[in-house]
Amino acid sequence: MAIKAVFFDIGNVLLRYSNKRILRKFAWAVGRHPVTVARHIWRGRLVDRIERGEVSGAEIHGLFVSELGYKGDFARFKRLWCDHFTLDPGSFAILKRLSRRMPTYLLSNTNALHIEHIRERYAFPSLVRGAILSHELRLRKPQREIYEAALALSGTAPGETVFIDDLEENCAGARKAGLHAIRYRGAKDLKRRLAALGL
Repeated sequence: MAIKAVFFDIGNVLLRYSNKRILRKFAWAVGRHPVTVARHIWRGRLVDRIERGEVSGAEIHGLFVSELGYKGDFARFKRLWCDHFTLDPGSFAILKRLSRRMPTYLLSNTNALHIEHIRERYAFPSLVRGAILSHELRLRKPQREIYEAALALSGTAPGETVFIDDLEENCAGARKAGLHAIRYRGAKDLKRRLAALGL
């Protein structure tokens, strides 16, 4: 079955980031140890709730202020929260090439502050036909429903659709929904894997 749509994850596919570096940056901003900051951010369901859109940007800022002693205002916090991405030129070049030939989309677990920042700073959101974003749908990879929403957006059958992600659990979720899933391990490998699918 010919491929008719390709979905790209954002984090560590199109944009690189490091959780360790982010924690160190957050820790420096609040004068705490990175482990202490990690306990606050990754405790319970906080990340899950943020990426489902259940916690707003202002509420995240409020948590940093009340629980970690952060002193900056919301504008300064937005820079702290968002300014840690760098473009992956290899995957961007592949998306750019594919977008000239066929429908391409984004499919990402994210939050409103990050997406606002990304749309202001990077070109790739303007190259795709649309985006499935966890905080807008209140769904999160690897839930089957988020892949079904992606298929509804592209209007393609699972076997006609490719999904690219850096995390195996998200690729496994896509495969269970019937999509072709490629775990991102760099642009060279991605080119080879796409070529095997006729792309």
